[in-house]
Amino acid sequence: MPLTESITFKTKLQRHNRIVVPRHCRWRYKMEPGELLKVSVEPYDSESYQEEEFLAKMASDGRLTIPKLTMEVLKQREEKNLTGCILEVTISPAGGLNDAVASDDAETNMLGKIKDIRKNLS
Repeated sequence: MPLTESITFKTKLQRHNRIVVPRHCRWRYKMEPGELLKVSVEPYDSESYQEEEFLAKMASDGRLTIPKLTMEVLKQREEKNLTGCILEVTISPAGGLNDAVASDDAETNMLGKIKDIRKNLS
């Protein structure tokens, strides 16, 4: 069963702003490397209680890299270095991608119609 719902887990922030998706989550939802995911991170037991969201692709070793800008925002809120701290992570499928494919198909159909009209006018 592929990832169709949100999953939440706690993990430590590793060097180079990386987090590991637990193996049982990867196996249960058959998550593939390179799959686009919507990720939300929040420091565990934080005073700010605000989470940051971003899109990420999972590497072949099951890690996700948190963007530098997101890390800077979290560091400013927490006012400390976050390497080694515990993060609460929520992963969900990146929604809206199917809508983009559908709109591309609609655009392709419209361009095809315009080409037919131009041929008929010539």
